[in-house]
Amino acid sequence: MDILKDVLSKINWGHTIKSITDKGLTKLAASAVGATVFDLAAIYMLLMFLIVLDIFTACIYQSSLLWKKMYDPKIIAKRGTLLNYIRWIWSAHHWRYIDSFILRDGFFSKAAGYGLLIVGAFGLDLILGIRNVPQYGLTICTGVLACTEYLSICENLDASGVSLAGQIKDLIKKKNEEKK
Repeated sequence: MDILKDVLSKINWGHTIKSITDKGLTKLAASAVGATVFDLAAIYMLLMFLIVLDIFTACIYQSSLLWKKMYDPKIIAKRGTLLNYIRWIWSAHHWRYIDSFILRDGFFSKAAGYGLLIVGAFGLDLILGIRNVPQYGLTICTGVLACTEYLSICENLDASGVSLAGQIKDLIKKKNEEKK
C-alpha cells in the first residue's frame, strides 16, 4: 500500500491530464479507426477458423472414402467412426485421397475472397450510413459466409457418416426452404 501511495505521489497530475486531453479529437479518431480495424480483423479471423474447420472435415471425408475402399462394409459399419477417420487422415494424404496443393490453394483463394467481401460490405455500410440508411451489409455478408461454411462442415461430416451432422444439415436446408 505504501508503494502505491509513493508512486501516485510522484505523478504530475496536471501534466498527465493535459497530455490526455491534448489532441482529443485526433486520439478519438485514431481509437475509432483502431476499433474498426480490430473488429474487421476479428470477423475475418473467425471466418478463417471456419474455413480451416471446413478443410479439416473435408480431410475426414476423404479419409472415410479410403476406409470404404480398404475395408469390408461389415468392418466399416462396426469400426468406421469419426475418430478412426481422423486417425487415417495421414494415410489418406499418403494415398493421394487428400491433395494438399488443392487444399492450400483453395484456402488462400477463399481467404482472399472473404477478405474482399468483408471490406466491401464494410464499405457498403459506410455508404449507407452517409445516407442514413440502416447498415446491415457487413452483418448480412458475414452471416451468409459463416452459414455457408458451417453448412459445408455439416455436409462433410454427413458424407463421412456422422449422422448428427446430417440431421443438422437437413434442418438448416429445411429452414432455408421455408424462408423462400
